Amino acid sequence: MAESYKPMDAFDSMTESTFIIKPKTKTKTNTNTNSKSDLAADGGYLTLLQGQEPVESMQLRKRLFAQLWQPLEEELFTIEKQVNNIGITEVCDFVDSSYGEIERREQGQVARPFAEVSAAVTFAGINTGDHGKLFQSLQDQLLERGHHVALLESQYCNTLPNLQRSLLEQMFNSIYADTDAGPSAFGGTKTVTYDLGLLQLWWANAACSGKKAVVVLQDFEGFAPTVVDDFIRIVGGYCDAVPIVLVLGLATSYECVHQSLTKASISMLNVERFNLQRSKQCIDTAIHRLFVQGRAPLCFGAEAYKSLLDQFLLYSFSIAGFVKKLKYAAMDFFYAQPLSVLASMLAPNAAVSACPARLNSDQVELIRMQRSVQRFLERRATENGGNAYVRQALSDDDFFQDTVLLQMARALVMYRRSYCLGIDAIVEIQSMAPEAMQKPVRTLHYYGVGQQFDDCTHWKTLLAVVRRMKTSEMTLLLQKLCRLVDGAADVDWDLVADGTHIHELIQGAAELLANPDGSAIPDVLDNSEPKKRTRTRTEMEHRPFLLFDKGASDAQLNALEKCCEAVEAMLRACLISYHDVALNEVFYYRHSFLLDTAFSAQPRAAVQMALGKSHYYVSCDCCAVTDAEDHGSDDEDQRITPTMHDTSIAYRLHQECGRLINLYDWHASFSSVVERESQRTAPSQGEIQARFMRAVEEMRFLGFIKSTQRKTDHVVRLTWGM
Repeated sequence: MAESYKPMDAFDSMTESTFIIKPKTKTKTNTNTNSKSDLAADGGYLTLLQGQEPVESMQLRKRLFAQLWQPLEEELFTIEKQVNNIGITEVCDFVDSSYGEIERREQGQVARPFAEVSAAVTFAGINTGDHGKLFQSLQDQLLERGHHVALLESQYCNTLPNLQRSLLEQMFNSIYADTDAGPSAFGGTKTVTYDLGLLQLWWANAACSGKKAVVVLQDFEGFAPTVVDDFIRIVGGYCDAVPIVLVLGLATSYECVHQSLTKASISMLNVERFNLQRSKQCIDTAIHRLFVQGRAPLCFGAEAYKSLLDQFLLYSFSIAGFVKKLKYAAMDFFYAQPLSVLASMLAPNAAVSACPARLNSDQVELIRMQRSVQRFLERRATENGGNAYVRQALSDDDFFQDTVLLQMARALVMYRRSYCLGIDAIVEIQSMAPEAMQKPVRTLHYYGVGQQFDDCTHWKTLLAVVRRMKTSEMTLLLQKLCRLVDGAADVDWDLVADGTHIHELIQGAAELLANPDGSAIPDVLDNSEPKKRTRTRTEMEHRPFLLFDKGASDAQLNALEKCCEAVEAMLRACLISYHDVALNEVFYYRHSFLLDTAFSAQPRAAVQMALGKSHYYVSCDCCAVTDAEDHGSDDEDQRITPTMHDTSIAYRLHQECGRLINLYDWHASFSSVVERESQRTAPSQGEIQARFMRAVEEMRFLGFIKSTQRKTDHVVRLTWGM
């Protein structure tokens, strides 16, 4: 296998520049904190609420995280596998259908006068971290179809002999798995010559009819162009005897093949393009199932959801990174949120307890302090008999937990189901709108959680599309909405949408549009007289469908207008903000800063901190003493001492300069600082100059400065950012 000859890299050891920064003063131990043995037994979970949380609640949080996250992780893995299988199946079908001339020759038919190497150029996307799993799935499916597969990586195939060795070892390993022959079958005690002639000899003696030898170059851009070019020429000489199929994995673009290979090599390939980058479709499906349909008890607020999307869309399109960030948020929720025990009330899994453990007075009071709970009680106070209900909810903890808490949880569940109905309705409306107005589910969900209905421009645009629909288009739309509403029959509309019954509203609109001249009009719609047909500008703005359905009667136009109002009322009822729902502070994750800090690297801040305060990073006793002596001084961060690192000194000095930096003046300032390093053994001028040149080159490498053609003895200070 390829693992048997992995080359050692001189920079594999990354611990040489890693330091542990210990505090200068010993921290006081808290006798109330959990011991190390208790933390290990509880998996790192602590009792919250300043130690007043019951141990049962802490253990329930631990169980809930294990029971709720595992199904979500399996769901994400299933979604990724289903989406990726679409492109993988296309590549496998191409491999099955390649080299038809060999089969024709075996059947006695006339073959083509020249041979081409079948090559599948697959664009896997820039998410290189997911390529390993993607191509491993491709290899598994090809093996299931009976082909022999070699998965090659550029780091182990830097030369042509290494590439052929890795290829043959993996091929023979798969061959031995299918036959009883071992390495001894190739006979002799001599060193094996790794070339494709060995594969040709075995292929001629074995019964491999219908099978292919598939060579997968996982990271094509990482291979040396000359190595791949020579390998294709060699494969071209054996493709008559051995049906070798190349699979080139690309992370940038298809033009990389033409830029890397020569025309002679490309002319030998029978290229077919495939697109394996389906990470966006995977994320859309995951967001719809987990957040829109509410399969995940933890949802994301507007800022946290934006951070989750930005990490995916603006960086790497990595599914693995998306899952890691989602898991980190779930861990933070169950580790640090004392009210996460309420997640058992929203869990779709029947194996999880339907009710949490008994809450103590501190937990109940914490729930009462939530602003959404206070608004819920204020609304109940306006109803008949609401004062007594609110008074008992505020004074009786058992009544609050057994009655009020369950009502709020049920209202939240109903809100999620109605929200799912609203997003699905938006998707159906988008399908009938121009392509430029169509947005993916991830964007629709961001609009739903981030903006109010009246503030969202996209909702208004889609409503304008609905108002321009003809009678036939409106009929088709209402049929789709009726099917969606029938699928959400379990929604209790009395708990959401201010009691608006969406089912009756849409059904009534469909019946009215089907029979506009009928005498009976549903009560849910406005029973007003049909408006006379007018053609004023004001009427055109409010009733734009008049421009498209000129042959319709006044009754039909009136019914069409009422259908538009019904669709708008449905969207307004379903797409209300989660801020208006009780317990949204608990179940909608909002710690976006924590996610950005953990997953969004800040190289600029780290480099500037390391150069500006090098004593925090370098294990230097003299710097530590200087820092201790100058502790509390206002000029501590501005002082430049000779004990600093040379690059740090040059960085501090360059901050005092303008855009153009004179190298002679910079060197003079650097020398004045370094010469004070030691009175007994002062460095020579040659040593100072060498150290200065090294510091300048390091700053040039980091991107702080660059040379200029305006003045040869100057450098330009850059506005540096990453």
